[in-house]
Amino acid sequence: MARKLLSERYQEGDIDVKSKERVIWIGSLVIVISISLFLFLQYQTKLSYAEQKMTSLSNDNTKLQQGNEDYVTQVAELKGEIEILVNSDKVAIRELQREGYTGQLKDIVADLKTHSELIPYKGIKGGTMGFYSENDIHVLTDKWVLAYFEDGHISGYMLLRYDTNEGAISWRVIDSYLNGK
Repeated sequence: MARKLLSERYQEGDIDVKSKERVIWIGSLVIVISISLFLFLQYQTKLSYAEQKMTSLSNDNTKLQQGNEDYVTQVAELKGEIEILVNSDKVAIRELQREGYTGQLKDIVADLKTHSELIPYKGIKGGTMGFYSENDIHVLTDKWVLAYFEDGHISGYMLLRYDTNEGAISWRVIDSYLNGK
């Protein structure tokens, strides 16, 4: 009988140990699954953010490439305009030389700078009207010049006709205006 009692208790204890082991295994499994699920959700969140960032960067890249193409087009157009201007200077000087002019376009610009009396406007606040910048005097053809003038307070543009005769340059005002008027 003692043996039977011990045997039953041993089996009951065995059941308690097996139950405890199962609880520990199930608890461990729940913890591992929970951690795995947490890590998986974090990964999904980071992956989603990375995909959004990649899409955003791809869109930005596309916009930059389009902008770059626009700038390349603008540069090509400007090169064409520069070529036209360079050629117009060549045409103008060739025509002037054909007429017997021996100077250069910069000589025409320099001559105009000495003729501020051609400006049909008086300076204000003590300023004196004049053609002060060579970069603002443009020889358009072998007969026409567009010139910027100013007195430091007001400014405008003039279209002038010029003629060359034995090295001398004569000027005639075609039209003029003051900026803002």
